[in-house]
Amino acid sequence: MNASCAGRCGKGGHFLAVLLGVAGLGAAVPPARAADWYALSPDEFAREPAAAARIDPADLHRGLLEAAIFHETNRVRRRLGLPAFTHVAKLDDAADLKATVGVIETQLSHENPVPLTELPADRVRAVGLDYARVSENIARLSAYDLPAGTDALGVREHDGHTEYYRLDTGRPVEMQTYANFAAMLVTAWMNSPPHRANIVNPQLVSLGCATRACHSLIGHHAQVYAVQVFFTPRRGK
Repeated sequence: MNASCAGRCGKGGHFLAVLLGVAGLGAAVPPARAADWYALSPDEFAREPAAAARIDPADLHRGLLEAAIFHETNRVRRRLGLPAFTHVAKLDDAADLKATVGVIETQLSHENPVPLTELPADRVRAVGLDYARVSENIARLSAYDLPAGTDALGVREHDGHTEYYRLDTGRPVEMQTYANFAAMLVTAWMNSPPHRANIVNPQLVSLGCATRACHSLIGHHAQVYAVQVFFTPRRGK
């Protein structure tokens, strides 16, 4: 949903520093090509072998998944005749200030309890960006490769480990690929009017993304918490 850009003041620099530190500590080391992913077109990225790899929740390549979400979003923009978002790395940091907290929350919310990071605009300001417009999308979705509209999983013990399976077929489920998860996520946002409005807003020009592996509160199913931060700089910045 669209973020409020109301300013906040008060103490809380120490808490912000701690949160920024935690955000960095949890990051999995991405594959070596990560630095070049944002220089690719959406079609070029889709041909990358890494994009077809399956997600491992225990070793999530966050940089890869975030690039996949970025490119899938630009694929949608291109299809609609809109200019592509530019990538701003600091927006990834702003998004991660939400994702780091979001994985432990029981409800999806654009507010943070940590001082100086309460609202999307506060988080953008916290990473040093001066904005004219800020918006944010968030989601928490299953990491399993399931047909659209299917989310019921069974659980059983198999060869000494826990195995999740589809209730309709009884077959074990695999994890989504990075590219397929990004496509599923962006489709879900496009089917939600407030989230779609951010993605298709021509007045928003830059995008950053963050992801964190997490689990459902019931069943402990593997999920991914994802955040998009949309941004337009203040004129002259």
